[in-house]
Amino acid sequence: MNGTNETGRLIEKYLPVDYHDTFSVQTDVNGLSPAEIITRIFSYNPAWLRALYKFRAFLVKPFGIETKTPRVKNLIVEENEREAIMRKDDSHLLFYVSVFICPEEGGRQTTEISTWVKYHNRIGRIYFFFIKSFHRVIVPRVSKRVLIKE
Repeated sequence: MNGTNETGRLIEKYLPVDYHDTFSVQTDVNGLSPAEIITRIFSYNPAWLRALYKFRAFLVKPFGIETKTPRVKNLIVEENEREAIMRKDDSHLLFYVSVFICPEEGGRQTTEISTWVKYHNRIGRIYFFFIKSFHRVIVPRVSKRVLIKE
C-alpha cells in the first residue's frame, strides 16, 4: 500500500490541522512530477518575492521565527506518481504543502496546491494570521507562473 486513503490523497493522513487551503491550476500536461512542481514553486524567486521575504524576516526576527528554508528536496516526506508532500516544522508551526495532479481528458491536467498548517503555540497562530493574506495572493500567482508558460 502506498499510504493513500479512500480519496487517494496522501495529505489527508496529516489531519487534523488548524488551517488549510487549496489552489488549482489547469494546464496542459507538462511531464513534471509532483515533487518537481514543489521544487519549482519554492525555487521561484523574483525580486518582488525576495523583497517580501526580506521584509518578513525583519519583522519576525525579534520573535525567534526561523526565516531560512533548507533545500526543498530535503523537506519532501512522501510522494507517489500523483502527489508529493513537503513538511516544514518550526517552533511556532508545522506546515505541509501538497501538490496533487488530477489528469483530465484531452492532454490537460489540474494541479492542486494545498497548504495545511498546525499551530504549535500562540506565536504561530499570530504569525500565520498576518501571513495568511500574503499567502493567499502569493501561492496562486507563483503556482500559475511556474506551471503555465507565459
